[in-house]
Amino acid sequence: MKFNRTINGLLSLLLVLGFSACKKALEFNPTTEYSNANFWKETSQATAALNGAYTLLQSALGPEGVYYGEARADNIALNLISLNTESLNLLTNNVNSSLRISNWNQLYAVVNQANLVIKNTKIMKDNGIYSNKLSEYNQVTGQAYALRALCYFNMTRLWGDLPLVTEPLKDATDDYYIPRSDTSQVYIQIESDLDSASNRLVATYSPSIYTKAQFTLGGVNAIYTDLYMWRHQYDKAIVSSQKIITNTANYSLTSLTDASVLDNTSYAKMFTTGISSESIFEIDYNFSERGKRSFYIQVYGDLGFQPAFQVSEQLMTKFSPNDLRAKIAFDDRRAINKFFEKTNFNRSQMDDKNVIIYRLSDILLLRAEALNKKKRVPEAIAIVNQMKVRAGEVALLPAYYNTLTENQIENLILDERSKELCFEGKRWFDLVRTGKAIEVMQPINGLSDPQNYLWPIYLNEIRLNPLLKQNSYYQ
Repeated sequence: MKFNRTINGLLSLLLVLGFSACKKALEFNPTTEYSNANFWKETSQATAALNGAYTLLQSALGPEGVYYGEARADNIALNLISLNTESLNLLTNNVNSSLRISNWNQLYAVVNQANLVIKNTKIMKDNGIYSNKLSEYNQVTGQAYALRALCYFNMTRLWGDLPLVTEPLKDATDDYYIPRSDTSQVYIQIESDLDSASNRLVATYSPSIYTKAQFTLGGVNAIYTDLYMWRHQYDKAIVSSQKIITNTANYSLTSLTDASVLDNTSYAKMFTTGISSESIFEIDYNFSERGKRSFYIQVYGDLGFQPAFQVSEQLMTKFSPNDLRAKIAFDDRRAINKFFEKTNFNRSQMDDKNVIIYRLSDILLLRAEALNKKKRVPEAIAIVNQMKVRAGEVALLPAYYNTLTENQIENLILDERSKELCFEGKRWFDLVRTGKAIEVMQPINGLSDPQNYLWPIYLNEIRLNPLLKQNSYYQ
């Protein structure tokens, strides 16, 4: 089932296509001019502007989201048939400032659209346009804050210090020279945005499909959990993850045994159809309704389509023969087909698979990491066993896990995340977050310097903004 987000023709053109080709200091596509005479005068226009932000997010993270989280890690290997130079550079850790993927401007475009919504809806509210419509105002602004927080969180994990922009850029005629703010300031901004979002958003929308494809309170708590784990604030991560787990009305694990054919299980359809019971927030695409494609087929898929990547031998060896997830994720030719129908897949019409940003298994396993750090090992292993038993494996027993050190249990949890969340854009961040990137990747691609964890700032950004300084490893 797909989520139909309506933007009328004129607003779609203004909000999404109205970015010109001209570039300025932050390499934004310059913001669309909104005439005060005919825009920001009705609540429906603000909602359309918010929808424009979601559309920009489609472009920013489809398929770049999986490149950022997988292409420098050990779950994937190069598909030699594809001869994709950029993919080869990332897998061999030849990351440089001329790579297209090092350009942050599409994420900043989402930030700018969110800034437009936040600023102008406040003016609309002050002018009485949202009179008797406080819940609608909260829903629109809350989602804008959450979108901005998500983008800044992704960007600071990739590039570190960032130019913090919380006001909309006006047009393409001014120069916007903005220096980078320290990551501590970026984290403050992210938490502030999440606080603003959580104070405004509700747990569910009607129809229910909106609960998965737009930001809700659950989606905000998922970012909180991810952020707290990234910053090693384990107590906070346990609290925020619990808020998601207890919301059983909206979030429950899918099954690998609820259909006679494995590909028809709710687990398998979570990736091919989208909007599952397990989903917390995913970026929705729909080719038939809106012509939107996530272009996953360029990254993964049947090797006959010449995608960039295939499954790595390192990941294949982690799956036991009884693990049903392997049969869904890849085939015996090493083609990654987790997100595609195994038969009758039509590349020209069905390359609109949703990009899952957060799902319940992700949050549960992050929680397991936090519990392990807080010496609550039985609770952590109980989560791991949930994943294993669902997949057809045998649960771990106390006689085994009680002999393990904290680090060994962390590795066990990371291996489970590697299997459960493979190809979903999580693995690189897992390795960096836990300080294991060099240990795992040095034998594969020579990674040896923690300063190399960050990505380079795109060369054209440096040229356009004299206040930007390149990350030290790439100077």
